[in-house]
Amino acid sequence: MTISKLTFAALFIGTSVALGACSSVSQDVPAYRLNPTTVAESVERLELYARPNGLTLSARDQSAVAQFIQTYAATGSGPIFINRPSGHGGGLGVQETDRMLRTVMSQVGVNPSAAQTGEYFVRPGDPAPVVVSYKTLRTVPQDCGSLGSVTDVRNNGVSPEFGCFMSANMAAMISDPRQLIAPLPQGTPNAQRRQVIYDLYIEGQATAAQRPTGQQQNSQSTG
Repeated sequence: MTISKLTFAALFIGTSVALGACSSVSQDVPAYRLNPTTVAESVERLELYARPNGLTLSARDQSAVAQFIQTYAATGSGPIFINRPSGHGGGLGVQETDRMLRTVMSQVGVNPSAAQTGEYFVRPGDPAPVVVSYKTLRTVPQDCGSLGSVTDVRNNGVSPEFGCFMSANMAAMISDPRQLIAPLPQGTPNAQRRQVIYDLYIEGQATAAQRPTGQQQNSQSTG
């Protein structure tokens, strides 16, 4: 009888120790954090090749130039730079390129005075395009391929790789990285609509907008 009691007690103590060992977590496990998405400065550039006797652009090239200028207007920072090859400042092709760029800028709402011109050195016989460039911001997601295995769970904790691909996909979908630095400015409120809502509130009436008839029917049938 005594032997049976001792055996049961030993088994109970062994089970308690085993459960305690499973519930312990290593103190070396790093705290979980979302994989960072950094914002870095980038330079977008467009090269336009013009013949000495003039500039000839296809409809596709004209569309590409307009899209480049529109992207600068939406996400560009600072001036737009127009760099000409040295020694070609007086060429007809370079002059027509400069004129075309300023015309497109005016068409998309960019002040041509925002452009800064310059020259770069080019050796005789080398390609000599007119280089258009501007500074912008871009998202730089973490390289998930350089991380370790997500199956390493011996520490019973969250691996540093957890959530990396979600963070990388989110960074790829961000169209304007400036939203990660500061919120977009709010537009001017509608003073007339604000006064209408305020008058209804003072009179004790409902300030919510009325639902369309079809929407009311759908909500009633659903409820």
